[in-house]
Amino acid sequence: MPMAKQRLVTLLTDFGTRDPYVAAMKGVILSACPHAQVVDISHDIPPQDVLAAAVVLAQATRYFPPDTLHVVVVDPSVGTNRRILAGRFGGQVFLFPDNGVITFVAESTPAEALVSVSNTTYLPPRPPSMTFHGRDIFAPVAGHILNGVPLSRLGPQPQKYELLDIPAPAERQGGLVGEVIYVDRFGNMVSNVSDEALGRWCKDPAAVRVVCAGRNVGPLQGTYAFAGVGEPLALFNSMGLLEVAVNRGRACDVLRAGVGCEVRLLQV
Repeated sequence: MPMAKQRLVTLLTDFGTRDPYVAAMKGVILSACPHAQVVDISHDIPPQDVLAAAVVLAQATRYFPPDTLHVVVVDPSVGTNRRILAGRFGGQVFLFPDNGVITFVAESTPAEALVSVSNTTYLPPRPPSMTFHGRDIFAPVAGHILNGVPLSRLGPQPQKYELLDIPAPAERQGGLVGEVIYVDRFGNMVSNVSDEALGRWCKDPAAVRVVCAGRNVGPLQGTYAFAGVGEPLALFNSMGLLEVAVNRGRACDVLRAGVGCEVRLLQV
């Protein structure tokens, strides 16, 4: 008998790891598709933080092979009439609540297919828990997708879907202005200013200095150790995004800033 093809599925949640929630989801998925390989992207998204989940999702999933299924359950509106969507972006499949968590994935790889999950054939016969759609809807539907059910059978194509309202970096008052969209566990503040945006605005990165939350951070650096211990710096990180950091410290605490604060690049 030929071996079943292994299917790759990732999980991204704000559940943490101390409670039974992640394990319950994995149990349902593996019961439906025992040959699946489950990879944890993260379960440490701050509770209900859709923006943080959107950043992590876009930055992590691009490195997975084609046809990977990515299941996202950061879902502040669980139990309401918000939709659950399944779509193909860039050759990979995503199952997610319609709350904007797909924003950065959709920006870089427009949807090739998208459906609103509503076909009761692929939903459990018993009513789901109003507070745990991850276990009772997302995980069973993920099992069907892993077993080969086409997305087109899960429901109709939506007319539109939710995207987060994140202003693009813009030239204002002689500078390029963006904002912090994510703070990592090191306290580094990641902005929405990409290296491509910098290249369009300024051809000489050595002539740029950075101001964050009203504080002069200084010129662009290559890595953290190029600043003195405890000193702030700015660099383009491994994501290709402008980051404000502190060498061996937490920039968010030192600068008393966080998500939403202004990051301004100026030419000197």
